[in-house]
Amino acid sequence: MKREEELKIIERILNGETALYNQLVNLHAPRILSVVRGVVSGREDAEEVAQDVFVKAYFSLKSFRGECSFSTWLFRIAFNMSVSKARQRRTEHVPMEKSAAVPDTSAESREESMDKENRFRMLYKAIDELEPSDRFLILSFYNHEKSIKEICDICGMTESNVKVRLHRIKKRLGVMLGDKMEVCYG
Repeated sequence: MKREEELKIIERILNGETALYNQLVNLHAPRILSVVRGVVSGREDAEEVAQDVFVKAYFSLKSFRGECSFSTWLFRIAFNMSVSKARQRRTEHVPMEKSAAVPDTSAESREESMDKENRFRMLYKAIDELEPSDRFLILSFYNHEKSIKEICDICGMTESNVKVRLHRIKKRLGVMLGDKMEVCYG
């Protein structure tokens, strides 16, 4: 859906056509849930936070000014709520679920396929050990293909800060994984 279409739907929702909000939820729910799962440990907690994101967004819709895309605005809410939830649950560590599928390896030999799958498992395990905000940054940039600018808008950081943090996170993951990091994220 184009930005102009979303803005018109939002305007109609604010003018009383509240049932239209389901269109926005259905459009953005998979990506928001995926982002939240990258930060919040546990499927049920992630689903609860994702649902809360949409409830909060609905009641805050009047404050959406359209300066950024609606998805960026939702990501900002998801980021803040996910990090808060992850901090609350920090003592209850549950391994993160994979939010991105392992690439199709039908053309590779069985041994290469298993080796690559093991590296992805190791990568996701290492990502799970990161601070919630660092998990969000690395997954937003690589898995959700958010631009540096979008991440800045979501997190309220400067462009140079996001770049430095991403560099440090990749470096930390590289240390945690040794040379296997290059295979997964080059």
